[in-house]
Amino acid sequence: MKITMEMSKGAYEIAKKVYLGKMTRGEGKVEINRVTGMNEGSAQAFITIFLAMMNGEVYKRAFNNDTNKYLLESIRQDFSEGFHKKALNAVQKHIDYYSTLGKGNLTGLQQIVNQMGH
Repeated sequence: MKITMEMSKGAYEIAKKVYLGKMTRGEGKVEINRVTGMNEGSAQAFITIFLAMMNGEVYKRAFNNDTNKYLLESIRQDFSEGFHKKALNAVQKHIDYYSTLGKGNLTGLQQIVNQMGH
């Protein structure tokens, strides 16, 4: 299933509620599915990636570059520069992790991190 930007935008608003403790991850997953049509597996991954970005932690599941860029821009806008830096760190850790899998490199995503990190 292709994740559209509309889905990502809707999922982001719900993932923020999970981060802020207004709903559980399980509730968030169901709500993302209900509101955006994103399947629950992808919705769960979206929440996991968003929380990892907010905490500056590595994540394993990949999303498309447009969604990653949207998340980075939205975190910068809605939270603080400190959270934006954590999110950039998380994405860099993801890129580094992915490069160890032998599936190639995430050059497009690396370019986004390089541009936004300056």
